[in-house]
Amino acid sequence: MNQIDAVRLVLRPIYPPVARMLLEGEVPRGLRFAPGYPSRFTREVMESVLEARGPGRFGPYFMIRKADGMIVGEIGCSVEDGRTTGKVGYSVVEPCWGQGYATEALRALLAYVLAEPDMRRVIAETMVDHMASRRVMEKAGMTYCGERRDDEYGELANLVVYEAYAQRTVPTR
Repeated sequence: MNQIDAVRLVLRPIYPPVARMLLEGEVPRGLRFAPGYPSRFTREVMESVLEARGPGRFGPYFMIRKADGMIVGEIGCSVEDGRTTGKVGYSVVEPCWGQGYATEALRALLAYVLAEPDMRRVIAETMVDHMASRRVMEKAGMTYCGERRDDEYGELANLVVYEAYAQRTVPTR
């Protein structure tokens, strides 16, 4: 699995030994964390890496700031076997919000995933009232495609769904 280059970030795959150390509260050698790391989402990401016995085809990745080598969050896109649609998720630590890192990482990941010949579409979801995340998706080139209700952390929530298509794909509606 390759790392993905973005303008101010590099997206680097997360492997099981690092995930295990982070879950055990240890700091793997050579990793540096931005203030606020880990986020609430980090634990879920590390557990998913261990459960899958490694990163999947499209992550998850650490978002690493090139300027100082600090990890500011994670991003990844999961794809079920035989599917042409992936689902992206991302998180940036709160002290780094509002600096464009999520948008930059999402743009780079979308370009990478949708360049694959077998990938047709990527979706992302967030809570209806989470305007910052909605702006990230829109700035990254995703378009709103609807709403749905689902369980989020044990509570029923209203979610918005955004999507991006491979340029060779024309959505039919």
